[in-house]
Amino acid sequence: MNVKRSEFRNKIHLVLALLGVIPYLLTAYIFMQAHMSMTEGIMFMAAMILVFHLAGFQILRTFSDDLLDLVKSSTFTKQGKQRYKALPVYQQNTSEVVAIRTNFNTLLLKLDETQQKFDSVTIEILRESRKLFIEHERCLSELKPYVDPKIFKRIIDNVESHALGLHCEHRRVAVLFLDICSFTKLSENLPPEQVGIMLNEFFTVAVQVIYRHNGVVDKFIGDAVMAVFGLTTPLYKVSVDAVNAALDLQAASQDLMKKWTQEGRITFKVRVGINTGEVIAGNIGSQDRMDYTVIGDAVNVASRMVDQAAADEVVISGITYTNSKQYFDMMFKGSAHVKNRDAPIDCYTVLEKRKEAFQ
Repeated sequence: MNVKRSEFRNKIHLVLALLGVIPYLLTAYIFMQAHMSMTEGIMFMAAMILVFHLAGFQILRTFSDDLLDLVKSSTFTKQGKQRYKALPVYQQNTSEVVAIRTNFNTLLLKLDETQQKFDSVTIEILRESRKLFIEHERCLSELKPYVDPKIFKRIIDNVESHALGLHCEHRRVAVLFLDICSFTKLSENLPPEQVGIMLNEFFTVAVQVIYRHNGVVDKFIGDAVMAVFGLTTPLYKVSVDAVNAALDLQAASQDLMKKWTQEGRITFKVRVGINTGEVIAGNIGSQDRMDYTVIGDAVNVASRMVDQAAADEVVISGITYTNSKQYFDMMFKGSAHVKNRDAPIDCYTVLEKRKEAFQ
């Protein structure tokens, strides 16, 4: 490297000498030795300066052509996907240009190696990200059957608020309880497998009806279903949706029982209770195990309403009656004194829909 720098320095010195010092010294020496006149000496000096300047400029031009060629060829491009195009080194290039090209090619080689490492790391990160994404989607798909779809979306959209006590809100909802009549006695002589098959088939039909009326399945409690209306729908519809769902649940249950009768299977009847009121909706439980559910007095009253219902009957509270009476034919059942409440609760039996109200 020092030798190449020395060669470059020597060329610069030679050019400077040709352009400035040598022609003047040579002209002065000849002028003194040849005893020229002043006019001849000046003309001779001008001629010498011109010749040497031309020589110096020619050297600079040759050197500048090499540098210009280097600049023109220094715009490097990729060959294929990764390799960079190296600068060619020619025999006619000066040693300085050769050194610049060689160093530049070394830089390109290191750049290419760095690029390949970067690409390999990027590809590995993308592969790991895809694996994590697939695993995440698989976990979500496995979780979905255990959480109501509407609630599942809420949980995913508010993933940062899953801590206990967060993401709870006051909601006005209608709570529905669906219960199988005398199920304990019914299942007493059945093997557990058959009981499970029977419940799963019935719950499949019941859940479809609840979803169709904008309800959310909160939980299964043995042979009962707790559903909530109003978590994802306008408040003015909650009671109507719940009562609508209750009548359709009775109809769907009766149709299923007719099918089971034809198949020679055991059948049962169901009862439904509904209440409307204010609740707290959100994450309830412990840090290790929590549920997205609703709690409040309205839930307790709804569970007491189903106790007032007979087989194939839908019983609703006075609040639910007030909010939905223009849509259904109902009958006052009486005031019931329920457990753990001092004041009686007005109960109404829902008879049927008023078709004109839904047109």
